[in-house]
Amino acid sequence: MNSIRLYAILVDFCLIFVFSGSSYLPEWSSLDTRPLPSWYDQSKVGIFIHWGVFSVPSINSEAWMWWAWKGDNPNPDTVAFMNKNYPPDWTYADFAAQFHAELYDPNEWADIFAASGAKYIVLTSKHHEGFTLWPSKYSFNWNAMDVGPKRDLLGDLANAIRNRTDLVFGLYHSMYEWFHPLYLEDKKNGFQTQLFPNMKTLPELKEIVENYKPSVIWSDGDWDKQFVYACLLTWPNNTTEITLGAPVNSSSTSVTLLGSGVGPLNWRSAGASGGIIIDVSNIKTYSLASDWAWIFKLQNVTPK
Repeated sequence: MNSIRLYAILVDFCLIFVFSGSSYLPEWSSLDTRPLPSWYDQSKVGIFIHWGVFSVPSINSEAWMWWAWKGDNPNPDTVAFMNKNYPPDWTYADFAAQFHAELYDPNEWADIFAASGAKYIVLTSKHHEGFTLWPSKYSFNWNAMDVGPKRDLLGDLANAIRNRTDLVFGLYHSMYEWFHPLYLEDKKNGFQTQLFPNMKTLPELKEIVENYKPSVIWSDGDWDKQFVYACLLTWPNNTTEITLGAPVNSSSTSVTLLGSGVGPLNWRSAGASGGIIIDVSNIKTYSLASDWAWIFKLQNVTPK
């Protein structure tokens, strides 16, 4: 069977969406009334599953293999591995036909997960190379039903988890794809166009939510846009400055506080300790949209 990697959930750059059974309006006053699901607060151990076409070569770091081979800065070890083991005209897409999943038994997986003591499962429905583990109509001939296993890997696991265990079922989904033509077009346009999110990312998310009803979605990616988010869980009392350990070393970096209605905030380097010190003297905390978390958006960030 193609190799898989199981991870306890770890912190990564992502947006996590937790779903409940209630309906809310698209405004902060409504969204902030959402209760935190008890399982999300109390479940300390979960299993994150990386599995897909990249499991065939099983080299480098799970789905990053294609980028390590054909990205902007190819990894010499990955390139050497491919040159040694595959013909010169081999493409990443050729791996899909070898992704058989012939020993895949979702019932066995569900039983193992339950016996491990884990309380929730998150499966990579699609990573940055774009191959979907479900028969997505937005990923023609690049999904587990059309090529490779010829089955709905995601749906089979969702059913097994729900029928055999009381574990919470969640999904990982990549917001972008390295080499997708629509994504590359948006990138070429400085992301002033939104062809890829409107025609690929959002339709796929709607598809997996409506068809598989995950309790949580780990939505990953967007660093090509050169911005990061920093989440503040506690707002210090009587302060005019907030220090963030953010990777900023560009004078063109712009910092805003989402939901504040205030334009770019002044900031300065925190010095040798790293990070930045943000001037929040113009922020009126009582007028902020949220009262439990505050998110700073840092644009035009140049990594160190």
